[in-house]
Amino acid sequence: MGRWLAGLLMWLGMVLLGGGGVMACTLPDMRTDIAPTPQTGGPVEVDASFVVLDILGVDDVRQQINVDIGAKLVWQDPRLQSLNGCRFARSQVWVPDIILQNSSNLRTARNNARDQVVIGSEGRVTYRQRFFGEISTYHNLRNFPFDAHDFTITFMSAETGVETLKYVPDQANTWLSDRFNISGWHVTGLTLGEESAKLRETGRSLSMLHLTIAAEREVNYYLFRIMLPLFFVVAMSWVIFWVPPSRFEFQIGLGATSMLTVIAFNLAVAGALPPLGYLTVLDQILIWSIAMVFLAIAEALVTGLHVVNGKEARALQLDRVARVVFPILLIGGWAALALRGMR
Repeated sequence: MGRWLAGLLMWLGMVLLGGGGVMACTLPDMRTDIAPTPQTGGPVEVDASFVVLDILGVDDVRQQINVDIGAKLVWQDPRLQSLNGCRFARSQVWVPDIILQNSSNLRTARNNARDQVVIGSEGRVTYRQRFFGEISTYHNLRNFPFDAHDFTITFMSAETGVETLKYVPDQANTWLSDRFNISGWHVTGLTLGEESAKLRETGRSLSMLHLTIAAEREVNYYLFRIMLPLFFVVAMSWVIFWVPPSRFEFQIGLGATSMLTVIAFNLAVAGALPPLGYLTVLDQILIWSIAMVFLAIAEALVTGLHVVNGKEARALQLDRVARVVFPILLIGGWAALALRGMR
């Protein structure tokens, strides 16, 4: 009984001395749908910073990136300047109506009772939220698989014009996590910028935040799992140049086998990409490989005709030249295409 009475007296003392009493965190009579009026005039400036906590993957087929992002918004509300240290539910005070412009399937981690703001000195309000899910990125795949992309995520205030609210990017507190679960990509940077843009639908100018994640595709997988086997398949057709021209049937059969294998490679790679209205670098490499196999078959046909016409020496000379020219053409063509894709 004595312990209970002592605890009660201690609590009463804290209330009387203002040490976190309930009355100290009573909101004034204010409308939460009206933005605060800054003492300096002009729009409310909202400092925004983001932390990319994780990147779970990039879906080239659906043009989406799966992310986990933490957001922090800070602004000043003079109506709350006497409430230093208090916490309130998001619905009890004015909070910027920040939404994502990209098509998305985002979810928020802070909901209901946990969705709160913290009041600092002089009415400085801090709101934190965590977003995770899939965001449309609309990245161009023309240089695939030697491509690098800037995945831009745009946040904006849908109902508050730039004359009332302006976002101020806090680049110093915007950063990337040290480790990501993404595979096949190397994340190189993160930038945060702001612009005022007019929405075509409403004609209103809004303040927009652009969070841009820079990433490069790791090309080693494609080099060793696609291009290296493809090189061996094309090189298989070069056996034609070492078989006597008189073995015309064997040369044509070998060339046809190489052609079918290259086409199968093409179909397998095409299934990993969305239907595009343009050719990627890998598509061009595959087309060049098919062309090289076709030229090898054509060379076999020419040397076979030379043998039939009694010009076997000429046919052997063509084979010797082809042994050098065809590898140079294949590797040179691939290198030119790859270098153009890396620009």
